[in-house]
Amino acid sequence: MSGGNWIVFDLDGTLNRTDLVSVAAHQQAQREFGVPVRDAAFIISTFGGMAWDTFPLLAPALSDEERMAYTRRVAELEREFLPEKGRHYDGCDRMLQTLHDQGWHTAVCSNATVRYINAVLCALKLRPLIDEVRPLEEHMTKAGTLRLLLEKTCAEKAIMVGDRKYDKEAARENQIPFIGCLYGFAPDEVRDADHTVESPLDIVCAAEELMSAGIDR
Repeated sequence: MSGGNWIVFDLDGTLNRTDLVSVAAHQQAQREFGVPVRDAAFIISTFGGMAWDTFPLLAPALSDEERMAYTRRVAELEREFLPEKGRHYDGCDRMLQTLHDQGWHTAVCSNATVRYINAVLCALKLRPLIDEVRPLEEHMTKAGTLRLLLEKTCAEKAIMVGDRKYDKEAARENQIPFIGCLYGFAPDEVRDADHTVESPLDIVCAAEELMSAGIDR
């Protein structure tokens, strides 16, 4: 699938209510590995970042080998908790379906592995509504992985949607409009977006407005 109009979504804090699963996963892993158990607010503040930057903050004093084991354990716990605890933000399914009905292609570009992205989307029953997935590439920024996605899809028009500075920076570097999700984990980081939304369903109108204003790449 290539060409056409694309809306590219961040995952955590944009589609996925990550806090419902990942806070408990990190806290359990921290207890198991004997490192300080961080409160929910601290753990949430790391969402959206790159694992090699954030996991040393979440599991300090571990060796590189132990941190790799910690990373694997968190992933195991997230997969275990997802079926029961996992939720998308209210309206995400209707929003994605409406965008498809209007002719948009949809993608997820996240600072996470493809295994995590697909596990979350499948658990939240959103995978059939996403046309393309782009995980983080090692040693690349989100701007770089977004560029790879846009090149692969040959997007004629594109919009980035997210809740963190990483998403905004990626949109700016790739010269596409950015919709900031104020319902996500870091609203203050995205208040200067090209358009802001208070709920997922608002994304449809925001995309229509940006389209009318002209968003050619």
